[in-house]
Amino acid sequence: RLGFISSSTFFRTGSGEKLRVFLGEEARIEAIVDFGDLQIFEGVTTYPAIVVLRRGHAEEGDLAFLTLDDEMPDDLARAFVTGRRSMRRARLGRGSWRLEEEEVSRLRDKIGDGRPTLGEVYGAPMRGIVTGLNDAFVVDRATRDRLITADPKSAELLKPFLRGENIKRWRVESEDLWLIDTPKGKIDIDAYPAIRDHLLPFRPDLEKRATKQEWFELQQAQAAYQDRMERPKIVWPHFQPATRFAIDEAGFLLNNKCFFVSFGDTNLVGLLNSSLCWFQLAGMARVKRGGYLEAEAQYVDQIRIPSPEQLAGCGFGAPVERCTIASEGRLSSVNGFLHRLLDLPGSSRTEPSRRLEQFWTLDFAGFRAEIQKSFGADIPVKERNDWEEFHRETSAEVNRLTAEIAETERNIDAAVYALYDLTADEISLIERTVA
Repeated sequence: RLGFISSSTFFRTGSGEKLRVFLGEEARIEAIVDFGDLQIFEGVTTYPAIVVLRRGHAEEGDLAFLTLDDEMPDDLARAFVTGRRSMRRARLGRGSWRLEEEEVSRLRDKIGDGRPTLGEVYGAPMRGIVTGLNDAFVVDRATRDRLITADPKSAELLKPFLRGENIKRWRVESEDLWLIDTPKGKIDIDAYPAIRDHLLPFRPDLEKRATKQEWFELQQAQAAYQDRMERPKIVWPHFQPATRFAIDEAGFLLNNKCFFVSFGDTNLVGLLNSSLCWFQLAGMARVKRGGYLEAEAQYVDQIRIPSPEQLAGCGFGAPVERCTIASEGRLSSVNGFLHRLLDLPGSSRTEPSRRLEQFWTLDFAGFRAEIQKSFGADIPVKERNDWEEFHRETSAEVNRLTAEIAETERNIDAAVYALYDLTADEISLIERTVA
């Protein structure tokens, strides 16, 4: 009999598949304790788990498991005895290991039964570009304009660019960044003197990159499918606290913390942002500290979806458009309010606090108090009435749009549940699981 503690990442990673297969076939696992993102080793971020097993071929039967989410118990043994749950040992196979009760596993089976994966229907998701040195290749609008002024030919290599954090639920938020697009073997850098001169100070660091390419070339330009990246597509970020899928109509190039499928269909975006798809993704993807899922291509590829014919007839176009417009309007209202904060005394000395960034959650007295705390000065007396009205109107608009998005998302969820023929009890189980 053996008990050991290790990283739990092998439960769900592609690199852990051989170990999962070996343990599933050659050992009889008796118990697992998954610590989630509780950090039990000081000074290092780990995702530990305890696995207890016996030598010999796996047998039918159950294993006991305990998942810890909030805090480390004072007495782990007692917590295991009182809090352990059981699951069928046969559930631990080649795919991602999911520690969950049988009713949840049966529901996952039903969702997947007879339905294709996203990858089977739309092709494998694709990853964004690896520059090898973002400071050299990613520039802002001012630098872009300067390079084009110096040499108009530079415009051929400067492409609009998104990072993972620019992709939100229903929308993309461009920071007006630009990529110097120099794929391997495609560019004569001397034909672009302004670009060459911009990159030259970075040459020592560029030549230290791990892979072999010319010093001025991108490390992984994804040239094989970059043309598809420049078309309308569905995009999402690597790290997700909740589903964050959006349509990119503008054809941005993406960094390596983004993924995409080259299919810009609103029905698919509606499905991917549903609670049911989050339920599926959470059952496969690695969970990182803070509850973020790693929505990598290998996991999104395996989401089970309705047939193309069913999806085409689900009518998500109008709801997705409402969510997108409301989400963009909400962002505009928030940004407009935060921009006006720059007019207040003391605002130039510090960034707005998290509470100020969520100003609509505060009444005006609380808002004033937070202004004083963050900026070290009150709103001038002559401006207070105007600010109070502005705060009230903008907060009301943000709350209205938030409610509109939430209601539309509930309607999308209900339609998705119907597509998968789920009962009221199964819907309740999904919503409890993803809450």
